[in-house]
Amino acid sequence: MRSSKWLLPVRVLLTYQVLLLLLRQAKGEESHCTSVAGMVKLLDLEAQLIDNLEDYAVELEKKLQTVRRSITSLRLENDKARGSTEDYLSNPLNSFSLIRRMNRDWIIWQLYLDDPVGLSQVERIQELREHMPTHTDVEEAVTALDRIQSTYGLKVPEIAHGLLNGKQYNVSLTVLDTYAMGQILFDQKNYMAAASWIYQSVVLMEAFSLAAPLEISKNEVRMVYAETLLKLNQLADALKVVNIALTDNPQDIKLLLKKSEIETMIRTGTNNAPPVKAQATVGPTAYQMGCRGQFPPSADSKLYCLYNRTTSPFLILAPLKMELVGLDPYMVLYHDVLSPKEITVLQGMATPGLKRATVYQASSGRNEVVKTRTSKVAWFPDGYNPLTVRLNARISDMTGFNLYGSEMLQLMNYGLGGHYDQHYDFFNKTNSNLTAMSGDRIATVLFYLTDVEQGGATVFPNIRKAVFPQRGSVVMWYNLRDNGQIDTQTLHAACPVIVGSKWVCNKWIREREQIFSRPCLKKRM
Repeated sequence: MRSSKWLLPVRVLLTYQVLLLLLRQAKGEESHCTSVAGMVKLLDLEAQLIDNLEDYAVELEKKLQTVRRSITSLRLENDKARGSTEDYLSNPLNSFSLIRRMNRDWIIWQLYLDDPVGLSQVERIQELREHMPTHTDVEEAVTALDRIQSTYGLKVPEIAHGLLNGKQYNVSLTVLDTYAMGQILFDQKNYMAAASWIYQSVVLMEAFSLAAPLEISKNEVRMVYAETLLKLNQLADALKVVNIALTDNPQDIKLLLKKSEIETMIRTGTNNAPPVKAQATVGPTAYQMGCRGQFPPSADSKLYCLYNRTTSPFLILAPLKMELVGLDPYMVLYHDVLSPKEITVLQGMATPGLKRATVYQASSGRNEVVKTRTSKVAWFPDGYNPLTVRLNARISDMTGFNLYGSEMLQLMNYGLGGHYDQHYDFFNKTNSNLTAMSGDRIATVLFYLTDVEQGGATVFPNIRKAVFPQRGSVVMWYNLRDNGQIDTQTLHAACPVIVGSKWVCNKWIREREQIFSRPCLKKRM
């Protein structure tokens, strides 16, 4: 059991965290994990915290050196006196010095020992806490890692040891990492996933020990594992875990009570936990197959590559490398459209203003932060600078469309497990407020600013196509059919990023100005 001396500081810390959370909610969450670019400043912040901890260690060492020096001189005088007690105390000078020391010096030492070290460092940490991730950030990070694991079918032990999607990295998770994963997944009632992570914590604790002040007890982890197994109605396994814990602490009251409780459940056939639906063993969904690169290559002979010289007069002089990806819906991939310099400028433009991405919600009539889209975005008007003007001209050359009335350029950076769940880009013309002025989104143009080491594909599950990020390339597709009706074949998603920093830039082109370049045709009967 933890000492009661820690209760007051813990309560103060919890109170501070609550106040800090309320303040952040008023200002808006930063959503640290949703952008790699946004997480860079966390490394700088951690460096400041480490420097601050080092300053604390220096102060402690100074105090320790003072104490050790004094111990040497004090011990020398005391040993001399105890070696010849009567002779020492017979001398009035020694007697006076002893009485004075005992009356005054040790009071000063008491005050010296009582004088806290590191108050300025504690204050500095409190100042920096405003910029540190919140519990919500940790929950989002847990959800992101769980998303990577489930989407790509990865195994928890492999993830914990740095083996990601078949590639070994020089990184691994600690017991604290895996235990936090299990705890939060448990709180989210995702008991199956929680059990895997907590079991991994148990395994790691057998091989590694944590140093103070971050240590956690094996029995604490085992108890949580047992509770998770109970939620999964695995009573016999839960009892085994408790019995193993009791071999280390046979008199632990909590463990003995838990053992008795489980034995009663087994004997009576009861379990207070709500029933958990058994997860059927099924293959990956079309979305997951696309993310894993498991779609078969197209055998359509009508799909080919060419130099596009016809979409605009400018392309006669500077043709673009075009790959026809699909005909229904129409989809093309342009290669080497952006230069490295242009990409660097775009990233520099966007980084300072990145904000959490939102999605339009028809129910509320406004854009909202949602769990199905985890990235950060920055918007730029067409005439923002010479590069945006040039980029929009390039989009017109590629598509043959008039961009007047279309939406601004949107730059996005994805973070930990960053994704955008399956969705359509069109609004559907029934949403008159969104489409009355310029019409619906006739086409989407998506620039890839970076290669992505693993993950991050754009997947179209209905037509079983996946486009993987290639730096400087652009994919474009039509969201509306020739007759202006929405095309549900364009359902698509941005797969979770496993490793890498995914940067994209997109443009949604509206239909109203395309009346001559792509007029509405009658629906074929």
